[in-house]
Amino acid sequence: MTTIGRLRISPSDVGRRVSVRYLTEEGLTDVLGQLVSWSGDWPVGIIKIRKKDDSFQDVISGKIIAAKVVEPEIGCLDLQRDSEGTWVPLETESLGDWVLRFSGNESARANSCRLDGRPENSADESLLKIIDWYKTKKAAAIVQSPKPGAFDEALARNNFVEVAHALYMIANTVESNQAQVIIESELSSKWFDAVMAAETKSPRLSKELLVSGSFVRFASIVDEKNKIIATGRVSASQELAMVTTVWVDENHRSKGLAKSIMLALSNEVFKIGHKIIALQVLKSNLPAVGLYESLGYQIHHDYAYYRYTKVKQTIEVGCSC
Repeated sequence: MTTIGRLRISPSDVGRRVSVRYLTEEGLTDVLGQLVSWSGDWPVGIIKIRKKDDSFQDVISGKIIAAKVVEPEIGCLDLQRDSEGTWVPLETESLGDWVLRFSGNESARANSCRLDGRPENSADESLLKIIDWYKTKKAAAIVQSPKPGAFDEALARNNFVEVAHALYMIANTVESNQAQVIIESELSSKWFDAVMAAETKSPRLSKELLVSGSFVRFASIVDEKNKIIATGRVSASQELAMVTTVWVDENHRSKGLAKSIMLALSNEVFKIGHKIIALQVLKSNLPAVGLYESLGYQIHHDYAYYRYTKVKQTIEVGCSC
């Protein structure tokens, strides 16, 4: 690190409120705000801070004299670690803060390496380990990283191509009575079959992933023929609840069913004392993003999936957010 003084922030603090003192041509100056991104070639790079007036300030890491987190708000590494307790891969292995995840290719999140925090070795060495690790699984080497991120240049050097751009969104849990929503604590074959038949669910999900977590609830809405027309799932770790598998039958959309599902799931974790609920959604899914924003969800940070390829090209990958 080329900085001097005390640098007490890292890429894992994206999403937190920070205070930074840095050197300019005019002398020392301070900036206070939310750490939005850390881009460049780790450990050097450029940090972006959103100030109180919603303007942005870019700071070169080598110019920072001192920096620290000023509020214990949840950072991107916290979100990633906690969310792994709600969507549990069958197999994991650590590379420093990075975590290799494999679960039989059902979803990108459970079959990718999380690139948050610091790697065990250099970024280039660690990416080569990732390629080899997934090769032994006969699986594509996919990584999940904040966007823009501290390892973007290393990913490009090692032929990792962006294949999906997504968002982490968080909200406060709420108490809400949604009488039409059925809540189950066990995964029923009826619920599972409805999700598997949904045209939006690709790649396919395993029962092992869907039931993973210490607290799991499955929500559904049925029509007059008792056919499931909307679903949702929430799973909680010790600190965080995550929503997944929200779906509404195409013949019943724009009727507020997804909103009812979301509120019912939030209510379930509100009852057990959780204060924060989160979700992941593709940035291009504008209707879903709009729905979540109307329910009080805010974008915590952007992230992307990158896939190793010897030939640089655009490749589609299912997010299963």
